[in-house]
Amino acid sequence: MNKLESLAASADVMVAANPHSCGITIVSKDGLIQYSKQADFVPGENPFKVGERHSFPPNNGIGQCINSQKPIYETVKKDDRLPVSFKANCMPVFADDGEFLGVFNILVSYEAQDNLYAAAQNIAATTEEMAATTNELGDTALKLAQELGKVKVGGESVLTKINKTDDILKFVSDVAANSNLLGLNAAIEAARAGEQGRGFAVVADEIRKMAVNSAQSVGEIKKLLQDIHKDTTEVVKIIQLTSELSKRQAEATTEISSTMQALSSTVGEVERIAEVV
Repeated sequence: MNKLESLAASADVMVAANPHSCGITIVSKDGLIQYSKQADFVPGENPFKVGERHSFPPNNGIGQCINSQKPIYETVKKDDRLPVSFKANCMPVFADDGEFLGVFNILVSYEAQDNLYAAAQNIAATTEEMAATTNELGDTALKLAQELGKVKVGGESVLTKINKTDDILKFVSDVAANSNLLGLNAAIEAARAGEQGRGFAVVADEIRKMAVNSAQSVGEIKKLLQDIHKDTTEVVKIIQLTSELSKRQAEATTEISSTMQALSSTVGEVERIAEVV
């Protein structure tokens, strides 16, 4: 039994052991079919019968291999006739003494590679969309953080100005107290003056009323400003927290964007592997 006959005897095992759908044809140098198992992805009936002799055209892979006695590799893409792509490897078989015996032709399905390539392309498209969305989200978060930073500065400025009003209110309160004291002294002096001080007493009474009203107004304004200060302080705290969250969000989206770019590179590598395997 020569090497070509040995290959034919073990061909069934090779078909069964191949993880991909495949077909094998073994032909002697004079065109005699030694073995033929058609791949299930090839349409139609198997044209080769064991024991029959065939004449292979020169543009056929087996014909080229017989004529050149060199390996012939061919990749056939799927189309309307072929459901999957496949690779055809046609190898010349030589005896130990170098005599050319025939060819060993194997067709291997590229269905797994096609599916891998399609999945890689889908992942690549999805990754590009996610990367674009992530970049936009990162830009938005960064702009939001910047705007919140401006609002925070404005809120702190308002708090500073509110604090300055304490001095103004204290001044007005002191004026009211002094006016009240002056009005009281004027009333006393008017009482001492008797009939001549009656008109002055009326003026002194009005001054005291105005001083009391001013003191009350100062108290109300101070309470209002205290409430505004408290509310503004809470708002500034919330703005500061939101600004920090926005900054962290911008940093996180930047990291996600970097991960997406790395994933895109990986997908490209998967596509290249799918084409080569």
